[in-house]
Amino acid sequence: MNSLKEQYTKLIPLYTGALANIKKLLETLLSLDKITVHTVQGRVKGVDSFLQKAEDYKEPFLEITDYIGLRVICYITSDVEKVCKIIEREFDIDKARSVNKTSGVGIDRVGYESVHYIAKLKADRASLPEYIFMKDYVFEVQIRTILQHTWAEIEHDRNYKFSGIIPDSIFNSIQKIKMARNYHARLKRNPNKTK
Repeated sequence: MNSLKEQYTKLIPLYTGALANIKKLLETLLSLDKITVHTVQGRVKGVDSFLQKAEDYKEPFLEITDYIGLRVICYITSDVEKVCKIIEREFDIDKARSVNKTSGVGIDRVGYESVHYIAKLKADRASLPEYIFMKDYVFEVQIRTILQHTWAEIEHDRNYKFSGIIPDSIFNSIQKIKMARNYHARLKRNPNKTK
């Protein structure tokens, strides 16, 4: 395990540089497409987190895909879809390891929702001087709305893995939030139509 720790510790400065490059690139791409998001976050997996996760893999340096993790938090669902299109257009996506966790949660249930892409730079971009050091790096990009993010944070921070039926009082509040979110999305698509 010490060898793994030493190897990973040496890679952290490179991963940190790669994270800064990818984050700036994502922010630029969003700006060029005129998409306003709540935030673009990023992190490099910490040593302890890496070592804990590495226990589950035979070849952790080849199998773990989230050394570098980014999260794009959007205001509304339609923006999530737009961001997904940008990610798919601008990066090489590992479709077998990417996942859309936004479907499957029924209207009377609540749970984790997010789109997760496992990606790397396309060859033409990776050949540029500022990116060449990270041409083989794989990273994860998560895209979700701010409401989905709030639920994910509650679930993660409180280790609250609720997937059962929601009590009526909470269900009614969630339905109101969903209706407001959907109304806002429709209004944004067609500002002249209020019904």
